[in-house]
Amino acid sequence: MTPHQPTKTRQRLFRRLRSGGDPSIVETLDRLGWWPTFSVLAGPVCALVAYALADGVEEPARVMLGIFTLTAVYWTLGSIPPFATAILSMALMIFLLGIPAESGVPSGSVETWQQFIAPAAAPVIVLMLGGFVMGRTAHLLRVDAVLARAFIRPFAKTPARTVLGVMGVTALFSMWMSNTATAAMMLAIVAPIAGQFPSGAKARRSLLLAIAVGANVGGMGTPIGTPPNAIAFAALQAAGVDITFLDWLLIGVPGVVITLLLAWGAICWLYRWETKDVEIVWPSIPEHAGWKQWVVVGTFTVTVGLWMSSAWTDLPIAAVALIPLIVFTATGLLTRKEFNSLEWDILLLIAGGLALGQGMTLTGLADWMVEQLPLAGLGAMTTVFVLGASTLLLSTFMSNTAVANMLIAIGIGLASTGESGASTSQIGVVIALAASLAMGLPVSTPPNAIVFAGGSEPDAEGKQSAGVGTSDFLRVGGIVGLIGLVYALAVCVWVVPRVLA
Repeated sequence: MTPHQPTKTRQRLFRRLRSGGDPSIVETLDRLGWWPTFSVLAGPVCALVAYALADGVEEPARVMLGIFTLTAVYWTLGSIPPFATAILSMALMIFLLGIPAESGVPSGSVETWQQFIAPAAAPVIVLMLGGFVMGRTAHLLRVDAVLARAFIRPFAKTPARTVLGVMGVTALFSMWMSNTATAAMMLAIVAPIAGQFPSGAKARRSLLLAIAVGANVGGMGTPIGTPPNAIAFAALQAAGVDITFLDWLLIGVPGVVITLLLAWGAICWLYRWETKDVEIVWPSIPEHAGWKQWVVVGTFTVTVGLWMSSAWTDLPIAAVALIPLIVFTATGLLTRKEFNSLEWDILLLIAGGLALGQGMTLTGLADWMVEQLPLAGLGAMTTVFVLGASTLLLSTFMSNTAVANMLIAIGIGLASTGESGASTSQIGVVIALAASLAMGLPVSTPPNAIVFAGGSEPDAEGKQSAGVGTSDFLRVGGIVGLIGLVYALAVCVWVVPRVLA
């Protein structure tokens, strides 16, 4: 779940979540005005407690433990926006660890405090920015919508094939652009089709769930598909793992295909259409391919081609990501207003996570935390399973980006000891893949929230119609999570050692 949701969508979502049933403890505290104060104060209190309990640990590591605890609590409770928490953690590391000469943190060839701010300009940030620019420009010129409808049409022959088409096309776009933007775009295209069915019909729910599953699972396929992928990709490179864009495709794309096919079968079985005679009414989308659209398609093709061939061209993929930035801004296809509206909060959140990992490594906190974990001697399979299952569980209830930020630093520290039997690449990949599979609740991911709220929009006759409910996400999300986790474990144990040898 990413930190930003449109205000109206969020309000509509929480109204539905809170309808029917007794108020929860959190809601009661919120009504009384206690929850905001409690959630803000909980972070510093927990940080001080952690600092006090770590008696005997070296001072820099104790301070870093307090910062890590504060960050984890704020990310979990949502006390302040997640990207603001990331900025706060970087600032605390700079002022409490970087500037004092007595901090004991090795500075290397640069000033110590610069090592905590350097992740804001890390290559993976440039890589993600290039992906955001490509996705935003394609959306502005409706290239994504034109291609999506063109790809879905050949499938729209039978109910099962229609669901497969929606799911597959959504996953394809989610590999290269924000899954939030992908879900919103596909909902606009599919909503007129779903609106032809009665409220609560299985056909309607199957189409909406296909969007959510496709948007969530598709991001597993590329390093820029989701923030957890980008975090893992950067962490593996920093740890000395020689991983390329093509390597990630070889690991992630088969998982996308396998998970989607099995999820498709489950949806078709659970939500069998009531009728097979459906006339598809497509929304009106301008299909005239002017020079601007051709520039987008050409730039996209060149960029992706260079990413995939980076192992042979020796071009850094972050440098290649500058191509769409240059082309789209220089030609005016992406205006200053649109450039300013990119997902900068996600980039800051990733940078904060990278800085957090940097601080944990420099101060020795990661090594100390690994020593406290009861994972030594469990073997590669058990270690990968525990980390994958923990990531899946935590990401169901909180931001998967925040979960990846917290667990990857600890996991890579665990791999460096060699006691668990799992390699750095196995741990990084399983955490990244598992984070994309958590979709058991409407609030687990932005695509879930968009489908949950958008599916209840007025239909073609102007009547408010029910879309998908929490039980639908629990049912389908549980199946997807189980399938995907099994694949993640298998690929990390048998494939990753061979691809990233």
